[in-house]
Amino acid sequence: MNTKVILIARVSDVEQRKALPAQKLRLENYAKNERGLKESDWQYEEFDESAYKEDRQKFAELINRLQSIPETLIIVFDKIDRFTRDASQKEVRIMSQLVEKGKVELHFPSDNLFITKDSPATDLFRLGIGMLLAKYYSDSSRDNVKRRFQQMLNDGIWVHRAPIGYKNINRGTDKKPDKDIVVDHDKAHYVVKAFEMRARGVPYAVIAKDLGKAGFKSNISNSKAPNKAFLERILCNKFYYGVMVHSEREYPHNYEPLISRALFNQVQRVRDERKHEMTKYDSKEFTFKKIVKCGDCGRAVSPFRARNTVYLRCANGKCDNPNTAESLVYDGVNSDVSYSDIPDKWLDKVIVELRKRHDNQQVYYTQNIEQTRKEYDAIKGKMKTLYEDRLVGRITTDQYDEYVNDLENRQQDLNDRLKMLTSDNKSFQLAASYLLDLAQRAEQLFKESDEALQNKLLEYVLSNIELKDKKLSYMFNEPFRTIIETKKKSLSGSESNIWCG
Repeated sequence: MNTKVILIARVSDVEQRKALPAQKLRLENYAKNERGLKESDWQYEEFDESAYKEDRQKFAELINRLQSIPETLIIVFDKIDRFTRDASQKEVRIMSQLVEKGKVELHFPSDNLFITKDSPATDLFRLGIGMLLAKYYSDSSRDNVKRRFQQMLNDGIWVHRAPIGYKNINRGTDKKPDKDIVVDHDKAHYVVKAFEMRARGVPYAVIAKDLGKAGFKSNISNSKAPNKAFLERILCNKFYYGVMVHSEREYPHNYEPLISRALFNQVQRVRDERKHEMTKYDSKEFTFKKIVKCGDCGRAVSPFRARNTVYLRCANGKCDNPNTAESLVYDGVNSDVSYSDIPDKWLDKVIVELRKRHDNQQVYYTQNIEQTRKEYDAIKGKMKTLYEDRLVGRITTDQYDEYVNDLENRQQDLNDRLKMLTSDNKSFQLAASYLLDLAQRAEQLFKESDEALQNKLLEYVLSNIELKDKKLSYMFNEPFRTIIETKKKSLSGSESNIWCG
């Protein structure tokens, strides 16, 4: 019976990739010098499983094909660990069965080991020990990689490819690499814009479309414009505000954040609020878009245009609430909004009262700032105590990491709150003046604005807007509700200082 020789070179990790040519050379020397074969007498197979994941599947397919080859086979691996690092693999069982049947011989020239159906127990023992040592080496290497990754994560170093908006660079040389991650200024501004747009409630599809038109693409070559799923992964990635997540654990990183944690949290709140919406987003702008609910079934009411007329309809196709022309409810809303101005004779007194309120507000913010800082300092004390408990063994490392992670998150929340308090402390009077000005000019703004701005104005002024039987009901938000109620009392003859209240 004819004999067929197959030379197999394999590598399974990056560090071994450069060894493939050396493996091939040793295998060919063995075939030429030890077996006296010509190049046409053998078949050479090469598998780089560190670079191409499909090579592992190709190796398994080769082993399966060997079962149907009629000739006697001599399979040559450079060493035992190039054959396998796991004796329980299916390929190892198939090869062992073929050896027992006499259809296959396994040659490992660098280990000076040759396995046939007649091999003595000592050779089989050497093969078994060789596979166990290869498995031990593989497991040990994996443990070393895990420990190295863990240390890098603890040091604030990301161990994977940089997310879009950042890029991997090598500050060293090929012989001595010094890898780092820096902000990719060509793409970072797209990521920031995506977060800012989403925080305002803009849907994923619209953000993806806008950024795609502006030229935003992923880090992969020849990539297309971002889709909704790709964008959602970006907007849920904590890396952008300074936290990396690996194996469901969080670590602060050393790289420049692109956004604040407060902005990230706002985006998550928008996601949670919008995921229960029933209506499909329409990119066209309407005055009553996304702010009206059906008075019968509670579903959203969607505007649509037909024959140059805008209609409002319930998103529930089975609801009996009739479609309503926007013009039937528009004038009533316009009239009510225009009623939210303050008479000129009371305006000066209201402004004086606002200044007094601002002084009281200053005291409120000062007290809250002190309380926030006190809680922040208390957390620092708790973290110090936890560290001492870990050193003496009162708690485990995993318990320490869990507690510290919770405390660090609370610290970050307090930092965000402190920024908000100090910002609002300066802008309180400005915000009050803005609302006062908005109330004074509400009628003008509503009449002269486009549909998108009218929609934003109604979001500020009105709430609980419901459509039922072609009629719109709603409530005024504060301070517009108080202004309207006070104006009615004033017009009815009251001459008190109710405006200042």
